Amino acid sequence: MKFRLKRLAAAVMASVLAFSVCPVMTAQAKGEVWTHPGDGWHYLEGTDVKVNIKDGVLRISGTGAIPDYDYWSLQERPWNSSDIQYVFIDDTISSIGSYAFFNMKSLKYIHMSTSTFISDISCFDRIAYIPVFGIYSNGENTKMIGNIPYTSLDSIKAVAQTNLNGACYILDSKNEADKFQNSTNPTITNVYYATDSKAPWQAVNDNGNGGVATPICSLSAKNPNSSYVVSAQRRYPGKLCYEAFAAFLGDYTFATTFNVVVTKNGKNVEYTDDALEYVLKIPDEYKMAGRTFKLLAIGSGTVYTYDDLDSTDSTITFATQRPNTAYALIYK
Repeated sequence: MKFRLKRLAAAVMASVLAFSVCPVMTAQAKGEVWTHPGDGWHYLEGTDVKVNIKDGVLRISGTGAIPDYDYWSLQERPWNSSDIQYVFIDDTISSIGSYAFFNMKSLKYIHMSTSTFISDISCFDRIAYIPVFGIYSNGENTKMIGNIPYTSLDSIKAVAQTNLNGACYILDSKNEADKFQNSTNPTITNVYYATDSKAPWQAVNDNGNGGVATPICSLSAKNPNSSYVVSAQRRYPGKLCYEAFAAFLGDYTFATTFNVVVTKNGKNVEYTDDALEYVLKIPDEYKMAGRTFKLLAIGSGTVYTYDDLDSTDSTITFATQRPNTAYALIYK
């Protein structure tokens, strides 16, 4: 079955913040106004979000979000001209906006909570080589994208899977570190826990970990073809993918996402003359006797629905002529 993908429109609300006559200086970032009373303090008007910059340390506290920026408004960040090495973000900060710390080349250490969202990978792009993220446990917050729950920890994993600048992640316990690392395929690199003797306080290049890929997709035995190389990754996609999947869930529940890649002679196979069958392993946390699984796949302007062609509880077999795309595993 296939469905035509409708363009998803997002409502945009513009908010105007009143200007305060009390502070000495002001700066505006995409509709947000920062006030600067001095002594390293900066306040985001209309909220109680505040930052303090002193001796290479940036501390962010209060309740609310760090605003979004873009490539052309970086100079409007209160910390833009500061040589920041450490960032401490209180767990009451709900999210870190786009480009918040982009190109802060001295930024090496980030301390934040599992309850804070990271908007996208631009937040920490082009900072110091092998930055260290201390991620302490404080529960998770959830945003709904249609009927799909997306958590603050999901957003952190989405950044971590990119391995920006060889980043390291320190979690509170071995159990939390293992769950974090194994949430993607290939596994997230350089993940440790607080008492791990091989954490970044030693040479990361000598003690790196992760980046291990487990085979989770193959051609069905019904149509073996040694000229095709099939691989799959379990990854966190962008928000637009979630919105598209959410629009076609129906009465099914969203489980997780995959990318499938098929190559032949080193080149991606975008289309096959006949529909070939592929077998995808279902992650252990979603296996349950009696569950019905399907796949949603995003094509060029189209969302395809693939029924499960096998009768086992551990795999889903599907047939397609367009294998290379993003898939969502759904169930009921």
